[in-house]
Amino acid sequence: MPADAMGGMSPQHMEEMPPEAMQGMSSDMMEAMPTECMCGMDASMMAHMPPEAMQGMDADMMSAMPPDAMGGAYADMMEAMPAGALEGMDMEMITSIPLEAVESVDWASVPPEAMEAGFAAFQDGMANGMSPGDAFEAAGAAADPYMPADMGDMTADMMSDMPPEGMQGMTADMMSDMPPEAMQGMDADMMSAMPPHAMEGMDAPMMENMPPEAMGGMDAPMMANMPQECADVMTSEQTEAMPADAQQVAGADDGGMGAMGGALADAPQDEPGPMDATADATMSAMDETQEQGMSPTAGMDEQAATAADTAATDDDAPAVDEVDPTDVATGM
Repeated sequence: MPADAMGGMSPQHMEEMPPEAMQGMSSDMMEAMPTECMCGMDASMMAHMPPEAMQGMDADMMSAMPPDAMGGAYADMMEAMPAGALEGMDMEMITSIPLEAVESVDWASVPPEAMEAGFAAFQDGMANGMSPGDAFEAAGAAADPYMPADMGDMTADMMSDMPPEGMQGMTADMMSDMPPEAMQGMDADMMSAMPPHAMEGMDAPMMENMPPEAMGGMDAPMMANMPQECADVMTSEQTEAMPADAQQVAGADDGGMGAMGGALADAPQDEPGPMDATADATMSAMDETQEQGMSPTAGMDEQAATAADTAATDDDAPAVDEVDPTDVATGM
């Protein structure tokens, strides 16, 4: 079925669809589906949906789903869910997710202060008679002030305060959402902690704001994932700060011609040297032949050979000192 055919779906269609039919869903099909259709989702349908289909979900689609539909979620599905889709989830939906589905969450990336505040609020809520869901919601509210701000609000100071391991979860979308000026807070350790595919979100203004020393954390796979516009604005200081393998990838964009051209430009050029006596004699013989109206090559071999022999003989003869007439007249 073409993906755009899903644009004609309705909530009633979703309710009548067998859960097994969700196994054939793709991200394009989910993206084409009207938001209101998600009202017909249930846990069984979610459990049959392939993980990659979740990549077509957005925040509006998530918020339109019944909370108990998340009871069918599983680990691979949660990992495949776009970051933007999570914004459509409320606490009731979150508490409906099976525990085993969130075991893959990188809790180490959560700031310690957020964990401490959230855990304390959860304990207080449970001690005061809250339901687990309400206590979990209170924990989230207590932790929010300690969580990193949206990427679009990042500043250079916020970046420099971030521990390098916090960059391990970066994606291309997160990188592209950051203001270029935020790059001024990057360092080599932060750069080396980023996944290579995150570099796909870089652009030229971001590279222009990148400190040269931060490029020391680049490697070849990261450089290979970087858009060409970034390489075009790199400075010599940034390039020199990169490890050798990253420099090789950066210099491979022109097929190595730039390096070869530089080598040729630096190579000393041989100056033409003066002709020796043999070559001079040969050229004289050619000139004489042309003056006589003969073909430039006619008799050239014979005359050139004779002239060359003469020149060679002259070169080998001992030098004769010139005689001063005054010396002859006085008897030496």
